[in-house]
Amino acid sequence: MTNYTFSMEKVLDWRSDTEEEKKKQLGQVQQNKQQQETLLQRLISENIKIKNDSLTTMRIDVLRRQNLYKNMIDEKIIHQKNIVHKAEKEVEVARVELMEAHKDRKVMEKLKEKEYTFTMEQAKQEEQKQLDEMAALSFGKSFY
Repeated sequence: MTNYTFSMEKVLDWRSDTEEEKKKQLGQVQQNKQQQETLLQRLISENIKIKNDSLTTMRIDVLRRQNLYKNMIDEKIIHQKNIVHKAEKEVEVARVELMEAHKDRKVMEKLKEKEYTFTMEQAKQEEQKQLDEMAALSFGKSFY
Protein backbone atom coordinates (compact mmCIF):
# COMPACT_ATOMS: atom_id res chain seq x y z
CA MET A 1 0.00 0.00 0.00
CA THR A 2 2.69 2.51 0.90
CA ASN A 3 4.86 1.80 -2.14
CA TYR A 4 2.42 3.15 -4.75
CA THR A 5 4.03 4.52 -7.91
CA PHE A 6 2.17 6.19 -10.74
CA SER A 7 2.52 4.17 -13.93
CA MET A 8 3.07 7.30 -16.04
CA GLU A 9 5.25 9.25 -13.60
CA LYS A 10 7.85 10.04 -16.26
CA VAL A 11 5.21 11.56 -18.51
CA LEU A 12 3.97 13.69 -15.61
CA ASP A 13 7.54 14.81 -14.86
CA TRP A 14 8.10 15.66 -18.51
CA ARG A 15 4.90 17.71 -18.63
CA SER A 16 5.86 19.51 -15.43
CA ASP A 17 9.26 20.33 -16.91
CA THR A 18 7.60 21.55 -20.10
CA GLU A 19 5.34 23.82 -18.06
CA GLU A 20 8.35 25.29 -16.24
CA GLU A 21 10.08 25.95 -19.57
CA LYS A 22 6.97 27.70 -20.87
CA LYS A 23 6.88 29.86 -17.73
CA LYS A 24 10.48 30.90 -18.28
CA GLN A 25 9.84 31.55 -21.94
CA LEU A 26 6.82 33.73 -21.10
CA GLY A 27 8.93 35.73 -18.63
CA GLN A 28 11.62 36.31 -21.25
CA VAL A 29 9.12 37.37 -23.89
CA GLN A 30 7.41 39.74 -21.45
CA GLN A 31 10.76 41.25 -20.52
CA ASN A 32 11.59 41.76 -24.21
CA LYS A 33 8.21 43.43 -24.75
CA GLN A 34 8.83 45.73 -21.80
CA GLN A 35 12.24 46.73 -23.19
CA GLN A 36 10.73 47.49 -26.60
CA GLU A 37 7.98 49.60 -25.00
CA THR A 38 10.60 51.52 -23.02
CA LEU A 39 12.53 52.22 -26.20
CA LEU A 40 9.34 53.42 -27.87
CA GLN A 41 8.62 55.78 -24.97
CA ARG A 42 12.14 57.22 -25.25
CA LEU A 43 11.63 57.88 -28.94
CA ILE A 44 8.28 59.54 -28.32
CA SER A 45 9.71 61.78 -25.59
CA GLU A 46 12.64 62.69 -27.88
CA ASN A 47 10.14 63.59 -30.59
CA ILE A 48 8.21 65.81 -28.19
CA LYS A 49 11.45 67.46 -27.08
CA ILE A 50 12.41 68.22 -30.70
CA LYS A 51 8.97 69.70 -31.39
CA ASN A 52 9.25 71.94 -28.34
CA ASP A 53 12.78 73.01 -29.29
CA SER A 54 11.67 73.93 -32.79
CA LEU A 55 9.13 76.37 -31.35
CA THR A 56 11.82 78.42 -29.67
CA THR A 57 14.37 78.43 -32.51
CA MET A 58 14.34 81.18 -35.13
CA ARG A 59 17.27 80.14 -37.31
CA ILE A 60 16.43 78.43 -40.57
CA ASP A 61 19.41 76.07 -40.67
CA VAL A 62 18.67 74.83 -37.13
CA LEU A 63 14.98 74.41 -37.97
CA ARG A 64 15.88 72.43 -41.11
CA ARG A 65 18.16 70.08 -39.13
CA GLN A 66 15.55 69.68 -36.41
CA ASN A 67 12.91 68.89 -39.03
CA LEU A 68 15.12 66.23 -40.61
CA TYR A 69 15.87 64.78 -37.19
CA LYS A 70 12.16 64.82 -36.30
CA ASN A 71 11.29 62.99 -39.52
CA MET A 72 13.94 60.37 -38.76
CA ILE A 73 12.55 59.92 -35.24
CA ASP A 74 9.02 59.64 -36.65
CA GLU A 75 10.17 56.76 -38.88
CA LYS A 76 11.90 55.11 -35.94
CA ILE A 77 8.70 55.47 -33.87
CA ILE A 78 6.65 53.75 -36.58
CA HIS A 79 9.23 50.97 -36.83
CA GLN A 80 9.34 50.61 -33.03
CA LYS A 81 5.54 50.44 -32.82
CA ASN A 82 5.67 47.52 -35.25
CA ILE A 83 8.29 45.82 -33.09
CA VAL A 84 6.17 46.36 -29.95
CA HIS A 85 3.11 44.96 -31.75
CA LYS A 86 5.11 41.87 -32.75
CA ALA A 87 6.35 41.49 -29.14
CA GLU A 88 2.75 41.67 -27.89
CA LYS A 89 1.81 38.84 -30.27
CA GLU A 90 4.77 36.80 -29.01
CA VAL A 91 3.61 37.34 -25.42
CA GLU A 92 0.12 36.18 -26.32
CA VAL A 93 1.47 33.07 -28.08
CA ALA A 94 3.70 32.27 -25.09
CA ARG A 95 0.74 32.75 -22.73
CA VAL A 96 -1.39 30.33 -24.77
CA GLU A 97 1.44 27.78 -24.84
CA LEU A 98 1.79 28.06 -21.05
CA MET A 99 -1.95 27.53 -20.60
CA GLU A 100 -1.77 24.41 -22.79
CA ALA A 101 1.21 23.04 -20.87
CA HIS A 102 -0.58 23.75 -17.57
CA LYS A 103 -3.70 21.98 -18.82
CA ASP A 104 -1.66 18.96 -19.95
CA ARG A 105 0.02 18.70 -16.55
CA LYS A 106 -3.33 18.98 -14.76
CA VAL A 107 -4.73 16.15 -16.90
CA MET A 108 -1.85 13.91 -15.88
CA GLU A 109 -2.28 14.84 -12.21
CA LYS A 110 -5.99 13.98 -12.40
CA LEU A 111 -5.11 10.66 -14.00
CA LYS A 112 -2.57 9.99 -11.24
CA GLU A 113 -5.19 10.79 -8.61
CA LYS A 114 -7.76 8.47 -10.23
CA GLU A 115 -5.22 5.67 -10.57
CA TYR A 116 -4.20 6.08 -6.91
CA THR A 117 -7.82 5.99 -5.77
CA PHE A 118 -8.51 2.90 -7.87
CA THR A 119 -5.40 1.14 -6.55
CA MET A 120 -6.28 1.94 -2.93
CA GLU A 121 -9.85 0.69 -3.41
CA GLN A 122 -8.56 -2.56 -4.89
CA ALA A 123 -6.18 -2.98 -1.95
CA LYS A 124 -9.02 -2.37 0.52
CA GLN A 125 -11.25 -4.88 -1.27
CA GLU A 126 -8.47 -7.47 -1.22
CA GLU A 127 -7.85 -6.84 2.47
CA GLN A 128 -11.59 -7.09 3.22
CA LYS A 129 -11.76 -10.34 1.26
CA GLN A 130 -8.91 -11.80 3.34
CA LEU A 131 -10.54 -10.62 6.57
CA ASP A 132 -13.84 -12.22 5.54
CA GLU A 133 -12.06 -15.50 4.76
CA MET A 134 -10.27 -15.44 8.14
CA ALA A 135 -13.54 -14.71 9.92
CA ALA A 136 -15.29 -17.54 8.08
CA LEU A 137 -12.46 -19.96 8.93
CA SER A 138 -12.39 -18.96 12.59
CA PHE A 139 -16.19 -19.22 12.77
CA GLY A 140 -16.01 -22.68 11.17
CA LYS A 141 -13.41 -23.82 13.70
CA SER A 142 -15.37 -22.58 16.67
CA PHE A 143 -18.67 -23.97 15.40
CA TYR A 144 -17.39 -27.54 14.97
